[in-house]
Amino acid sequence: MCDPNLLLTEMELAIPRTPAELDCWVKAKCRLIADCPEAKEPALLHQGLFKKFYEEVYPLSLFVNHRYSGRSDIRCIPNLDDRDFDARILDDSIPPPSELKVEITSAINGHDQHLRMKYFLNHGQVPVWGTLSASGTEKRGHKIHVANEMTAHRDHLKCTFSLIRSAVKRKSRKPNQPRKYGQGHILIVVFDDWQWFKPGQDTEALKDFVTQHVLAFPLDFATLYVVGSPGNTFVHFQPPKIQDSLAAHQPPH
Repeated sequence: MCDPNLLLTEMELAIPRTPAELDCWVKAKCRLIADCPEAKEPALLHQGLFKKFYEEVYPLSLFVNHRYSGRSDIRCIPNLDDRDFDARILDDSIPPPSELKVEITSAINGHDQHLRMKYFLNHGQVPVWGTLSASGTEKRGHKIHVANEMTAHRDHLKCTFSLIRSAVKRKSRKPNQPRKYGQGHILIVVFDDWQWFKPGQDTEALKDFVTQHVLAFPLDFATLYVVGSPGNTFVHFQPPKIQDSLAAHQPPH
C-alpha cells in the first residue's frame, strides 16, 4: 500500500532540471503513480499536486524536449505560487542567463473530462470520444453516460481546433485590461493528439486554422506553441504585436 500524498511534493516539483533530467523525472513519476492503486483517483481527477504535475509540469517537459533537445545549459523551473506564469526557463548559454516565462493551458473541455474520468473510475473503462451526458451535482453525485460511438475524423478535428481557439482566447488580452504578460512570456497550448491526429495532413490543417482563426486574438506573448500530448505535434506561431492586434479589435468610431 502506498501513500499518494508522498508521490509528489512541492519541493521536488520546483527543482531546476535540464530538459533531459525533467523528461526522466516525469516519466519515472508517471510509472510510480501508475503503480500506486491509491493514487488512481487523485491522479485521474487531477487533485492536489497531481493537477500541477499533469497540467503544467508534464506539458513543460514535452515542450522543452522538443524546443531544447540535448541542451544541458537550459534549466526548467516550475512555478508553484500565484505569479503570472507556470514555469521559468533559464538559458545559461550566454552570460548573464536569459529568462523566459511560460504560461501553459490545455485545449480540453475541463468539465467533460472530469466527468469522463469519474465514469472511468466507476466502470473501469470509458469511450475516449463518445458523447457524454450527465445529471446531478458534484456534491450529490452524478449520473454519467458516455456513448460508445465512433467519431468522424473531420468532426474530431473540428472539435479539437475549436478547443484550441477557446484556450488561446482565454489567455488573450481584453481592451483596457492591465498588462499581465509580455514579450518575455510564451504561451503553450496542449491538446490530445494521441492515436487520431495524423502528422503531415492534420498538422498543416492545424497551422492554417491557427493562422486564420486564432492569431487575430490580442496575444501578449512572444510566441505561441501548440503541443500535442503525448508529444507527437509541435508547432509555433509568432503573434502580431499586441498594439496592432488590440487596434484591430477596437470598435469603429
